Amino acid sequence: MGFFRTIRRHAAVASGDFAVMFKDVEIPPLPAAVTRLIAEVNQPEPNIDKLAMLISSTAGLATKVIKTVNSALYALRTPVTSVKHAVTLLGLRHIRSMALAYGTMGALPKPKGDLFDHEAFWTDSLLRAIMSRSFSKRTFGGQLEEAFTASLLADVALPVLLSIWREYYEPVIEEWKQSPRRLSEIEREHFGWDHAQAGAWILQSWEFPEEMVCYVGAHDLSWEKICEHELESTLAVPMAVAAISSSVLKPDPQRSACVLGAAIERLSMPSSEFVRCVTEVKESLGEILELFGLPDRNAGGILDDMVAAADYANQGEET
Repeated sequence: MGFFRTIRRHAAVASGDFAVMFKDVEIPPLPAAVTRLIAEVNQPEPNIDKLAMLISSTAGLATKVIKTVNSALYALRTPVTSVKHAVTLLGLRHIRSMALAYGTMGALPKPKGDLFDHEAFWTDSLLRAIMSRSFSKRTFGGQLEEAFTASLLADVALPVLLSIWREYYEPVIEEWKQSPRRLSEIEREHFGWDHAQAGAWILQSWEFPEEMVCYVGAHDLSWEKICEHELESTLAVPMAVAAISSSVLKPDPQRSACVLGAAIERLSMPSSEFVRCVTEVKESLGEILELFGLPDRNAGGILDDMVAAADYANQGEET
């Protein structure tokens, strides 16, 4: 890399101008079938038959969609046998969101070296996605799959940044591993932007629906910023609550207590309902992790810490 090109890239990191940051590197392309899927999803009236065909034409995608629909996450009385059957039972919005999420998962790069733990990354992402879906039931019952998809892809920028911006981003990850602070706080301190904003830019470049781009970009915002951007009545809220959860790489009971506090404050969720949500998440998480060939990595323990935090809070109220 030439001297002037290096200077331009340093300037881009400082400003958060992602168009300039990624100008000289190639963002990993999505599989052709997923690109066509997004194009069909963005149509005013998507064609169900065409969507079913596109999902079925992507290796493994139809299987993941059908197995997920038949899992404890949905508790259907009638097992689903095909993508079109799934659309008929659950509706087009449910299936298209799930297909976008699963199709994108396979397109992300796997950074080299020991700094990026691929299994932990997706275990964290699935845990927060299922949690966000469960939290959304209270106020956003018709948008559960949008919450699941946006949360699953909320950290999409991490493997991309570690692949194409390793020289800048590696020190930030190293600092995060040694610090109790959230990664987004460290990123803003170093760069003036965070991976949520970078992820929104990447999804926008892939032509994802604008609402999903917005939710991904906002998932690490403080409550004050969410209100400032007038997002307090959107899926950004349950996503932001779920995003507070600690990583399986750094389980932290204090963070679990913070998730409880945020659910009570931002979602007006009583602690008893919070426990029901977390229990629901735990019941379906193991099955979904198994579907993707991922280990638990103490994800269940993080959920147990949340229940313990709620029990402790209830005991304090009783005394």
